[in-house]
Amino acid sequence: MRHLHIALISAMREEIGNTLNHLNDISSKKFGDLEIYTGKWDNKTDNFQSIFISLVWSGWGKVSASRAATRLISNSSNEHPIDCIFFTGVAGAVDSKLKQWDVVLADKVVQYDMDARPLFKRFYIPALNLDRLTSSEEWKKKTYSAILNAKNKGLLEEFGSITKGLIGTGDRFISDQNFLVELSKDLNGLKAIEMEGAAVAQVASQEGIPWVIIRVISDEANSDAAQNFSEFLEIYKKNSWDLLNAILLGISK
Repeated sequence: MRHLHIALISAMREEIGNTLNHLNDISSKKFGDLEIYTGKWDNKTDNFQSIFISLVWSGWGKVSASRAATRLISNSSNEHPIDCIFFTGVAGAVDSKLKQWDVVLADKVVQYDMDARPLFKRFYIPALNLDRLTSSEEWKKKTYSAILNAKNKGLLEEFGSITKGLIGTGDRFISDQNFLVELSKDLNGLKAIEMEGAAVAQVASQEGIPWVIIRVISDEANSDAAQNFSEFLEIYKKNSWDLLNAILLGISK
């Protein structure tokens, strides 16, 4: 029976919530101002000898997220390499159908501020020659089923609907509706925007590690975004573990 090692990254501690309280035998390692925690999940499973969780809150933005992902990967042991990297947290809605507390699971991610024209098409990542990165079908399916099953059982009452789609990442907190309208025209099917996910996805892809990006809608990326975001975050930090726990329970079966 093998071990499972899941890496969890969020930009802010609030998005990780009280996850550390559900881990045993916790160790930590500091890299400057970044601290990585690793422990065993306290839930028992028939499918794995043990489930290790490594977690870190990276700070905002693509550089911080990339650094955290790289450190997580390099900090994992050869004995228990990381099986999948999850980035979770809040995001601004682009799709008008999305409301606060709705969950968006990324089918694909794009760095909407990546622009190496005329050498490459807009949004293309030169190192990968792709504009959109696609998450692991296996892990995405497991994650979606885990959340959906939890919802169907009456759990996750705080959370709204779950949908899959394109998530955009850029080093910008968007509260300009005009910018959002133009971006939506350029990126058909864009569901939500945030500041870290696609950077983690690029690192994971280049390192050959599956990744999953899950976002909970905090605001509508309009002129009220800053206030809505701050107010939502205070509530979300009390419920973020519920979502992570539902996912862990589902993927460990």
